[in-house]
Order: sequence, then structure tokens, then C-alpha cells
Amino acid sequence: MNVIGLWEVVSGQIFDMTKMEMVWKTREEALASDIDDDFKRAYSSLFEFKEDGALSMMMKGPSADSVPKDELDAAVASGEAFVEDGYVYIVKKLEYKTEGDDVLINSGEHGEILGEEINPWKKAIQEGNTLIVLDMYQICRVGETPSSLRKKEEKEVTPEMLAAVGVYKGLYTKMVGSDTKQEEEFTLTLMDDGTGKQQRNNLDIKIPDWTVEGGKVKLTEKFLGKIDYTGTLDGTKLSLFNGDPENSFTMEYVYEKQ
Repeated sequence: MNVIGLWEVVSGQIFDMTKMEMVWKTREEALASDIDDDFKRAYSSLFEFKEDGALSMMMKGPSADSVPKDELDAAVASGEAFVEDGYVYIVKKLEYKTEGDDVLINSGEHGEILGEEINPWKKAIQEGNTLIVLDMYQICRVGETPSSLRKKEEKEVTPEMLAAVGVYKGLYTKMVGSDTKQEEEFTLTLMDDGTGKQQRNNLDIKIPDWTVEGGKVKLTEKFLGKIDYTGTLDGTKLSLFNGDPENSFTMEYVYEKQ
């Protein structure tokens, strides 16, 4: 793939504090939101691929008149910055290479994970006329319209799910097949965007996804790992199993809607 030229960010990953996860937002969504100005500047970044394998990532910074002239002149002279439309653009120098149809970018990462050296060369993912680079940015050539945009998909919330939204107080837990009930302090909150949270064992546990269909409940809990629950909702009574309901090692959690 010929990538030589100037590319701009059309979507990027950002940490969503309400969801406690990384989500994709288009540039328009990000610039219209109340995110920090530093993140907004990241969405205005430009990537320039040159024929010699050099790659410049240029991030929009502060207004030029807010930077001491001697510091700005030194940064421009060193190639670490340039001024455009009254703003300073910070230049991060990277490099790229091609292997067949693949484009790889040297992220500059170093270190080890579980004793293995990190490979700094990250493969760019081609999606239509866009590239996903450094696992963070979706870029498109300046002047072109992106054929696809990465963004967080809004889940359809059905009337049955809306009726289930609310706070559920935990009544007890027990092993499948056992008559011994364990009364504990735990609660489950199902929110109207298809996510939720659970408070159990003094922990705040994220619920990234839940559904109700015909009284049958599916729910995913994510903390250190991921656990998929199934169960039933009958009126205000909610029963969830953290595994096979026929398996004697499965725990059943029983709630009452408040």
C-alpha cells in the first residue's frame, strides 16, 4: 500500500470515565464533547509519511503567542515543532516500513512482557481508505472522505430491558443443589444504556453488557476477568447463575428489585 503523503485523524480511542473503558470516538464526536483540551488536540493530529521511511506525527499544541519566542524559535529550528494558523504543532519523529502489502510503524516502545521483549513495530490495519495506527488512531488522507469510521456502537435497548432498569438488592447466594443460603451485602444496578455495576465484597464491579428477552437474562461481569451470567427475571425477582445452572459448583445469586 502506498501511504506516502499527509493523513489526518478521523477517529481515535479515548478513555470513557463513565464506562471505565477505552472507546472509539470520531473526531466530530470528540471535538463536540467536554473532554480535556489535550485530548481534543490529539484529534487534530496529522501524520506525514515520507519516501525515506520517516513518519512525522504532528500534534496541535498551544497558540504560538502563548509560548516564549526563544523557546519556540529553538523548537522550530530543531524540527520538533512548527507553526500553522497561529498554533504550535509538536512533531514526534517515528519511522515506518512496508512488508508486502503491510505497513508497520515503529512505536518506539521498549521493555519486556512476561520475559519477552516488546516488538515496537506495530502493523497498521487497513479499513477501506483508512488506517488504524498505533492501536489508537484511525487516519485518512487529507482531502479524502473516510469510507468507514470506528465509533462506539450504541446498543439497542428494548422496552423489556427498560422495564428491568433499576437497583436490585441481593437477598442471598447459594450453590446449585444446596439448601444452604449465604446472606451477604451485595447490590446490582442495571442502567438504561445496557451497562451496569455490581457492589459485592466491597468491590465495584463493572457490568459492560446485559440483556433481557422473554424474561431470560444474560449479563457479563468484568473485573480481573470476565464472567458470563444467565438467569431469569420474574417480576421483581432476579436470579443469576455464574455458570451452568445444572452444575453443582455453580453459584446462584438472588435479588429483589428495589
